[in-house]
Amino acid sequence: MGAYYCSICRQTTFSGKSHIFGKSHQSRLRVVLLKFLEKVKEARRTLKKPQVEKFDCSQHKQTFWCYCCDLEVEKHVTDGNMTVLHGGLLEHMATQEHRKSAHKFWWENKADPKLRDKVIITEDETQRFKTEVEKVLETFVEKEDDFIKQEADFIRTQEKYRQEVLQSLIEVCFPRMQ
Repeated sequence: MGAYYCSICRQTTFSGKSHIFGKSHQSRLRVVLLKFLEKVKEARRTLKKPQVEKFDCSQHKQTFWCYCCDLEVEKHVTDGNMTVLHGGLLEHMATQEHRKSAHKFWWENKADPKLRDKVIITEDETQRFKTEVEKVLETFVEKEDDFIKQEADFIRTQEKYRQEVLQSLIEVCFPRMQ
């Protein structure tokens, strides 16, 4: 039997696919799945109550490694102004390719089949998430507009005060000659 590369153990084995039944592989698989499922659980919490924040490149440009697809995925969805937290991860987990890759990953690594459905987002969940995001985005935009209006009012009052001070200084320094 030829060499077999195990992406979980990150090594090449010469015993072929029987490696996946060994204790070493199964324990590493458990650790990988626990980390993976913890990140997915965090993202699933936002399905019912999405969070939108102002874009911050230091926090919102994170990526996520999908073990099922062997891909690096954007964790959040952003347009440069605002960010939907965990939107990219949830969007990726709802794709047909991810669903196929998850089934393949579980089959190839002989993982616990009960855990597989936790890493797949159904179409119903996706639709509910999208409607909730629309509502949250509307309120976020309204709050941002109110904030911009408040800042504009503050700037106008500061400019008015500056003009008054300048005018009073001009009148004191250069009195009108009559």
